Amino acid sequence: MSTRQCAPTYGGTSYARVDHGNFQSHVTGTLNTHAPASSPLAGPKGSWLTGNLTDFGQDPLGFLEKCVRDYGDFVPVRFLHQKIYLLNDPADIEDVLTTQARNFRKTLGYRTPVMRRIFGAGLVTSEGEHWVRQRRLAQPAFHRDRIATYAKTIVGFTEEMIAIWKDGETRDIHHEMMQMTVRVVTKTLFNSAVSPELNEVIASSSVVMERFTTQWKWYRALFGLLPSVMSWRFSRGMRRLDNFIYGLIRERRASGEDAGDLLSMLLQARHEDGSGMSDEQLRDELTTLMVAGMDTTALALSWTFYLLSQNPDSVALLHEELKRVLGGRAPGFADLPQLSYTEMVIKETMRLYPSVWIIAREALQDCDVGGRTIKAGESLFMSQWLKHRDPRYFKNAGSFLPERWREEEMKQLPKYAYFPFGGGPRVCIGNSFAMMEAVLALATISQRYRLIAPPGYQVAPWPAITLYPKGGILLKTVSR
Repeated sequence: MSTRQCAPTYGGTSYARVDHGNFQSHVTGTLNTHAPASSPLAGPKGSWLTGNLTDFGQDPLGFLEKCVRDYGDFVPVRFLHQKIYLLNDPADIEDVLTTQARNFRKTLGYRTPVMRRIFGAGLVTSEGEHWVRQRRLAQPAFHRDRIATYAKTIVGFTEEMIAIWKDGETRDIHHEMMQMTVRVVTKTLFNSAVSPELNEVIASSSVVMERFTTQWKWYRALFGLLPSVMSWRFSRGMRRLDNFIYGLIRERRASGEDAGDLLSMLLQARHEDGSGMSDEQLRDELTTLMVAGMDTTALALSWTFYLLSQNPDSVALLHEELKRVLGGRAPGFADLPQLSYTEMVIKETMRLYPSVWIIAREALQDCDVGGRTIKAGESLFMSQWLKHRDPRYFKNAGSFLPERWREEEMKQLPKYAYFPFGGGPRVCIGNSFAMMEAVLALATISQRYRLIAPPGYQVAPWPAITLYPKGGILLKTVSR
């Protein structure tokens, strides 16, 4: 495989060439094995008051990289009084997310007032039996046959988006992808057009991201408790969104109509005792699916076009496949098996820029992970950003090489060397839908336009709830 450019810059670090290369060389020397379980663990000291919270808040990705580079695959850190272990061994990550999943719950970050206000007791934030019951009810909505019916919707909205593009103009691709995915998710969830309420929430998404990231900066978190324009905008957007969703639920209950959308499926779903979801449960699940559905897929597509703008060789291979398989026509669900390189492009993007860049769990009881005792109440961090860029598992780990996914050796990857959708019982419920949407949208857009970056253009990742492009992604549209 030839080395090509992956051009992220974060906090002054060029991961494709200089500093990230140093990170890789340190990894192979420092991180091959755990320290013996009998030896004391070493980690960054931090301050006596806040521990490592300030360093993490200033540069989350850089802090994580430094931890594994300097201390290995099992690193103790502290946020205020909370003890946390950073896990970077795929076997340990599998142990936590799959083997011992019942011994852990999501950490405090998922139980903050902001997260509760957005997702309520939906699948992202709920725990225990409530989560099991809700997951069981929601799962049939994502059956392969069901999501196949949404392929035309995805392609149709993508075609409508690019129909107004003009040759030679510069567009914020992340904004464009958000607008497209929110139309898709609103149609598939509610069989509805995008409402003004939803548009307001999209416009306020940066406020939501900012509110979330302040929790890592204790002084800003305290300030954030005070009334402000940011909190007012957030509250107003959420109230209007609630009114929109509750209105649709009441309307659909009254009509009894099966509109062929996910709302209809969730209304028809029944627990073992014959009961269905309450309006509040429906609101929480629909909001969770809506926010996750529009955000993560939009990010995957945005970062994809950014990386393609830096790598013309990959663009050539992509267009060769699109011409051979589609010949200029619109893609459909039946084409997905033949669009293998297109899927590889998406997979490689999610390796370098995983929408979900970190997963955290809190121990419910004392347990053993990696030969170490984790006490009840202690937390564990597991980062896709770290694992997906680990040169022990990926050759030329800092380079964008979609064709790497053709190689036989990639089939031998440890399960949790690559986990863009999480894993275990709580693996993303919409992962198949997300992949379908990303592949079909990429194929549709790439047949009509190539998106070009100016020389030397770089975009920094902003690790909020998901991995946002700081300042957007501004690319020039070149018609084919």
